[in-house]
Amino acid sequence: MGSAALRAAVLLLLGLGVSARAPPETAEPGLSQAELTQMFEDFVIRFNKTYGSPEERRRRLGIFARAMEDARRLQEAAGDAARFGPTRFSDRTEEEFMGAPLTPLGRKPLTSPLRSPPGKPAPPSCDWRKAGAVSCPSDQRTCGSCWAFAAVANVESLWFIRFKKLYKLSVQEVLDCSGLKDACKGSNLSNAFGTICRRGMNTAMSYPYEAQQGRCRWNQSNVVVRIQGFQTLPSNESELAAHVATRGPITVIMNARLLQHYRGGIITKHLASSCHPNRNHAVLIVGYGQEKSIPYWIVKNSHGSDWGEEGYFRIYRGGNACGIAEFPVTATVGQDGDGGTAHPGHCPA
Repeated sequence: MGSAALRAAVLLLLGLGVSARAPPETAEPGLSQAELTQMFEDFVIRFNKTYGSPEERRRRLGIFARAMEDARRLQEAAGDAARFGPTRFSDRTEEEFMGAPLTPLGRKPLTSPLRSPPGKPAPPSCDWRKAGAVSCPSDQRTCGSCWAFAAVANVESLWFIRFKKLYKLSVQEVLDCSGLKDACKGSNLSNAFGTICRRGMNTAMSYPYEAQQGRCRWNQSNVVVRIQGFQTLPSNESELAAHVATRGPITVIMNARLLQHYRGGIITKHLASSCHPNRNHAVLIVGYGQEKSIPYWIVKNSHGSDWGEEGYFRIYRGGNACGIAEFPVTATVGQDGDGGTAHPGHCPA
């Protein structure tokens, strides 16, 4: 790692708001190994990291140094559109962060593909968070459960839009009751929506998240939400925007490479061209907009509210950026528990 890259890494680390003992911005190039080690120590303290052995700690230091170089390159490519730098994932390899590719759908949806009403173009912007239709971002932690989080978040939002009740629903129920051998190693959206459809959903309060798979403890008397099925959507992003605006958030899968060092702003079309073809992360599109002539999606992640833009990220809309429009899916929520018909809501701009 060259001295210029190390200096850039120091400047990125200073953005964490911790007291890193490193040369100021005007310092001469030529950082020592001791200075790089101190940068890593500040990172360890900031994110409360622990390692099993001195050897593992040294290995993570090397990974951290390479991560800072990767973040520097991304920042140069992004300009002022997005911000990249240290995150709690900066001591992980790209393979560790990305995990195994997700299979979009393991079986056919329970209803036919859904198309948005013709002749109704999408409004210029939409943000379901402003309507109170989106629960706070959660943290999947070390469990590869994004597929369950993204499906559950979709159901939460659709239920609120139709019945004006926002429940925080149990992701743990989906993991435990999915029938998978190891639900924390990833799965597909059919497993998530299928599990929800068969059983209905308990709340997260009655069935809390544990970040590991356990015995299915679903309780029929605690069911608060049911869905009728799930549907695939067209990959056309104009149609997707119209669907989001008129019917609610949608679940998608994408390549997560650019999220490892993401700290804010819009992942542009140019940046998205560096994504891998493998789609390995499920997320929820909750709205869209445009800033400085860049159209974007607003996306809810499952890395907690202290990641990215308070748990969300924005990514270019219109070019299938990082594969985000390839496999959109949504639950079918048509009746409440008493058989009443649902009514769509209005998405705030």
